[in-house]
Formats: sequence, structure tokens, C-alpha cells
Amino acid sequence: MWYKEWFSDKLYLDIYSHRNEEEAGHMIDLIQRNIDIITGAKVLDVACGAGRHSLQLAKRGFHVTGFDLSEFLISEAKKAHKEAKENDLKVKFLIRDMRKFNFKNSFDLAVNIFTSFGYFDNDEENFSVIKNISDSLKKGGYFVFDFINSEFIKNNIVPLSRNKFGEIKVIQKRRIENGFIIKDIEVKKDTEVRNFKEILKLYNRKELVKCFGEFNFKVKTLFGDYYGNKFDEKKSKRLIIIAKKT
Repeated sequence: MWYKEWFSDKLYLDIYSHRNEEEAGHMIDLIQRNIDIITGAKVLDVACGAGRHSLQLAKRGFHVTGFDLSEFLISEAKKAHKEAKENDLKVKFLIRDMRKFNFKNSFDLAVNIFTSFGYFDNDEENFSVIKNISDSLKKGGYFVFDFINSEFIKNNIVPLSRNKFGEIKVIQKRRIENGFIIKDIEVKKDTEVRNFKEILKLYNRKELVKCFGEFNFKVKTLFGDYYGNKFDEKKSKRLIIIAKKT
């Protein structure tokens, strides 16, 4: 599967290095402004990657469990935890498949951030993630979901981009086929050329809100970016949903 190869490679972190602590801080600020959640609450970070949001939450006094399928990214998260200046952060990192977990009503808040959804071929597998999150939250717990705005993508797709990250040159080709956005990634470093893919199932606002309702979530608020601007189907690059478990 593309995600096992791509998310286990250091080049993934190199290319997305602009997704930094400052951006993570804006996202956690948005959460704290819009959710009434006390310090010390238990937070689940689903598909936590290298742990930047988990660590931000822990630094603000929450008890955080982050998990990801990638052993490499979890090792990076543990390394970042060890190197953190703050002592005694309440955070732990686990290796889990987001299609197969249930923490049985243990958490006050769950987050799924930075387009960590839609990786699988069918709705059943993708929507199982939402079910598992619902099962893992306490009644009245919150879920913050951060995805791309599929309608914006469809109308503004960039077929080709070329970027340079230090000594790394990256060519990305994007297309939409059968409801999926497919990104072919060519990475050149020195004389080495490597190729990767990203494939996401596109879901729009209505489809996601319907799915959330089927798994006992009531959508409270929609945002179009990490700064809290209102979601606009045509203009927003992101779809951020804050929902509450009923």
C-alpha cells in the first residue's frame, strides 16, 4: 500500500517540513477556542504521524495518546518527545491501524489532523475510522477532523508543481480519477531519483456530515482554515469539522 511505503520514508518529513510547530500551534489554538475542555483531559490523536500535534496538546496540559501505523513516524514522535524542553509531558505513542482500534469510551477529545483520512479503497474501511473514534470517546466528547475541501480541490487542482527543499527537488503530478485524488511524487536527491504516490478518496462536506451522524456525532462547527475562518465550499482549502458525541 502506498501509505506504508511513503509514510515510512524520511523524505516524507523532508518534503512536509513546512508543516511545522507554528502551524500545529494554530490548529491547537483553534481547538481550545472552540471546545470547552479542561486541562488534564484525555486526548486521542488518530494517525498522529511524527507527533507534532500530540506534543502541542501535551505541552498545554492534556494527557495525550497518539498512534500511527508507521513505525518510522512513531519513532520520530518518541524522539521529539525525548528532546522536548518541557519535563514530564503526559504523552505516549503507539503503533496502531486506524481501522482496528477501540479505546472504549476513554477519551474526552479525539483529533484527526492534516488530511489523515481517505487512505483506503472503499467507504467501509474509511468510515470505520470514524466509528472507531466514536467508540473511543466518552459521551459528550469532542472530535476534531481536518481534511481537504474536495470541492475546492476539484475546481483548483494543480496538475504539476516543482519545488526544492534544500538539496531535494520534488516534482508532483496530480489528477482526479474515480473519486480519488492521485499524486505522483518524484524526488531527486543528488543522483538518486525515487518515486512515491499519495492516493486519497475525496469526500465532500455532506458525505462527511452524514457519516458523522451515523456514528453518533452531532456537527457543531465548520471552519475553512486553521485560523478559524468560516468554511466556504467554493473558497476554503480545508474542511475542519468540530463534532460532539451524543
